[in-house]
Amino acid sequence: MTNQLPAHGKGIQIFCFFAMVFLLILSCGCTQSPAGSPPAPATQAAGTSVVTVTQPDSSHIQITYPGSVETDKLIELEVTITDSNGKAVTQSMGSRLATTPIPYGSSRTFTGSFEGTDTVFVTGYFLDGSHKLFVDSTL
Repeated sequence: MTNQLPAHGKGIQIFCFFAMVFLLILSCGCTQSPAGSPPAPATQAAGTSVVTVTQPDSSHIQITYPGSVETDKLIELEVTITDSNGKAVTQSMGSRLATTPIPYGSSRTFTGSFEGTDTVFVTGYFLDGSHKLFVDSTL
């Protein structure tokens, strides 16, 4: 003998199945840990410079990271220099994949034709995933 359900019995089974799936999805969303507030970017103390940019002559631009307590978790400085002809060069000091901060006193010298107005952008990336634009200037 086979077990036959009345027509409305199958509808109840389908309804219960979808209700269980809905409750499962709802409970998964409710049990995740709440999203925390994004970490605050590092701040620099008044009167100090996180990164210094110097142009000793028309063919060199030097980027120096003297270091500070406020930026002790800095793992990468991404430097983009655009010369007066529109040629852009991007190089990094450190790496976003690193687990150790950039050493204090690190520097990088860019060589090129920097006779006109040149634009320098330096963005810092930190261990906590935050980043901050440190330099946006023209030379």
